[in-house]
Amino acid sequence: MSGLAEATQRAQHGRPLRQVPGVPDDPSELPVELTVPQRHDLIDLWCRLMTDVYVHHEQKRSLYGYDPVRALLALRRQIPYLGSAEFLRELTFTINRLRDQHTQLYLMGRDPRRALYVAALPFLVEGFGEHRTPTYVVTKVSDTIEDDGFVPGVRVTTWNALPFARAVDLYAETLTGGRLDARRARALETLTQRPLAFLPQPDELWVDVGYRDASTVDGPDRTIRFEWRAIEPSTALTASDTVELRTRRAVDATSEAARRARKLLFQPALWQQEVAEHARVARSSAWLPTAFADAISARRLRTSQGTVGYLRLWTFDVNHSGRYLDEVDRVLRAMPRKGLIIDLRANPGGVIEVAERLLQLFTTEVVQPVRFALRATPAVAALADADGNGADLADWAASVRTAMDLGEEHSQHLTISDPERCNGRPVAYRGPVVVVVDPTTFSSGDIFAAGIADHGIGQIVSVGEGTGGGGANVWTHDDIEYAYHVAGLPLPARPAGIGYSLSVRRIARSGTASGLAIEDVGVSGEEHYTMTEDDVLHGNADLVEFCARLLAAS
Repeated sequence: MSGLAEATQRAQHGRPLRQVPGVPDDPSELPVELTVPQRHDLIDLWCRLMTDVYVHHEQKRSLYGYDPVRALLALRRQIPYLGSAEFLRELTFTINRLRDQHTQLYLMGRDPRRALYVAALPFLVEGFGEHRTPTYVVTKVSDTIEDDGFVPGVRVTTWNALPFARAVDLYAETLTGGRLDARRARALETLTQRPLAFLPQPDELWVDVGYRDASTVDGPDRTIRFEWRAIEPSTALTASDTVELRTRRAVDATSEAARRARKLLFQPALWQQEVAEHARVARSSAWLPTAFADAISARRLRTSQGTVGYLRLWTFDVNHSGRYLDEVDRVLRAMPRKGLIIDLRANPGGVIEVAERLLQLFTTEVVQPVRFALRATPAVAALADADGNGADLADWAASVRTAMDLGEEHSQHLTISDPERCNGRPVAYRGPVVVVVDPTTFSSGDIFAAGIADHGIGQIVSVGEGTGGGGANVWTHDDIEYAYHVAGLPLPARPAGIGYSLSVRRIARSGTASGLAIEDVGVSGEEHYTMTEDDVLHGNADLVEFCARLLAAS
């Protein structure tokens, strides 16, 4: 076996979680210890962010009956009675009550190596059936599992003696999402793979999983114990990392890191190829090789309605929008003209322009990018006026001040993507199109799905109630701090080891749905679909047939 393959095996197996630098031995401890003055600084910082910049402030207050600033001030009064860990848990809960996956507190820790790891169990659980009362089954296992009975298809019954459905819902309540199905989907997505850069380490030292063979529904449960391990999935060679793209993203960074972890655990050969090569790579002989294997998978599928194309867009978080567009163009031209299924499930978003530039490959109509607005506050006006923020915010400067004069909440809605770059290319695919989404379709994934619907390109099929509802351009603490610095505005100190992200510009849809919000609502399909057991265990067999019938009827 080659050295690279051995390295891949070691990466897949990982190390005990407690051996990761910066991870406390005691799960009740957190990787950051704050002094009392630092806790007050953190309250001051979040109050400033909420009143100055947070773009969904009034929407969240109205929708959830929740005032984040008053909650923060109430937490300040509790500081004398809370230790550092208790305070940080309460602060995380306070922020998560906004139900905004873009707006998060990150306990990164003081050792930067900790953020490279994902706490992982070597299996994946998915649900099928009606999304309000799903049946949970193991769908993927790593070859590191030694129990021959714990295989794809077994029903998961308990998690540390809790009924599994209840355990999922309890975990979901600690996360974000404007709808229950979105929170539950996010919980399943990270239940067994938790990126330590964005989520707390698991509370349990180990997990006892109760399961039952599907063929013996009334038979006794078996139990298997897993200890948490840590894997380092790395980022793809094609992932976005340039400074100019940092403030032009709409992405769920937690889901993106979890997605990479799943690839290492369950498709190690493909992960190995991607981290070692720049050449085109295919998942297997049935799939087309692509130069963006981490972002694109494509194949032809035989169905009862004939052969159709299947394009999986895993992420829009790529570095070169032009090269990515060229590659999708090439793949589309190889797809059957009878119809195309575009699968956006588990797409956490990425670079906004990458998602929007793809739309021109499907239509001769003028593509109208979605529009973004800033909060109209004196602080945002100063940020937009600052020369150092010109490339990001100057276009909004005048309308922010006008909105303030008129007492309006937001600035004018303007595009982030250049409309000229979103138009002008020849159409690459002229057949009928169906796009499949679910609550893990998020952020720039929401934007692409909205573009498909709002430009009449194809039908949307929703698994669950719709997309995840990530309706904002997200900035990190580095972006916020730089913007305040160049504007000469003071910002309360951020303690070392603490990070955050924030919704800065809200999205309004374009085309036939012009002006409609995405945050909390998402994009709902004309057709709704309920996943079957065959779907989750056998490559979406029934879902593909459902979509093929829609394509045939188009």
